[in-house]
Amino acid sequence: MLIGKKSKKPSLDRIRQIKRVIREALELEDDVTVTVTELTCLEEDCAPIETVFGLLRPNAPQLQHKIHKATNGIEAEDLAAVCAGWGFPIRLGAFDAFTSKEN
Repeated sequence: MLIGKKSKKPSLDRIRQIKRVIREALELEDDVTVTVTELTCLEEDCAPIETVFGLLRPNAPQLQHKIHKATNGIEAEDLAAVCAGWGFPIRLGAFDAFTSKEN
């Protein structure tokens, strides 16, 4: 945390929603783990907040993708970009049910 600044914690409900939507869109097995972490970036030329997505599968290398937004700003197009970045084909309408605002 930066001195003199209070960081707002990301919504756990929002993170759960993002994980659920990715899991459903990719039709992942139960032994696959999706991680979503909101981080404050202190590196030069880095956006102040980024959300890091991870995919952990048995006997496969971990996949990671970053979006330079807070979790509450993640939109359906961002989730499609994450999945495409991981090399997964996206079926049409996979993220239609995802809302860009917290429920």
